[in-house]
Amino acid sequence: MMPLSLAPEGQLLKLISIQGGLGVQRRLTALGLTPGTEVTIVTHNCGGPIILAVKDSRLAIGRGLLHHIQVEPQDGAVHETASCDFGFARFRHASDPHHRRGGHHHW
Repeated sequence: MMPLSLAPEGQLLKLISIQGGLGVQRRLTALGLTPGTEVTIVTHNCGGPIILAVKDSRLAIGRGLLHHIQVEPQDGAVHETASCDFGFARFRHASDPHHRRGGHHHW
């Protein structure tokens, strides 16, 4: 079992559980995401919402909700999880003297 956020694109998955408060559960249930439902990730955009195929529909689900949805591969096999390179290396820490807001301030 794994969070939907880690599932790879194109794999048939079975929704096992929704973890979260009543609001999260109601929201996802209203979208047709209930335990036992089969879903497939159509598009897995790193950093943005994913597009899910659910029954005869397509749903865009934001990253905040993905972590609440527990799924498992429908064929029972363990598959590679999705990974995203968000390019964090390109960001500088504020203490870096070359950072535009870092270093010493001259008032």
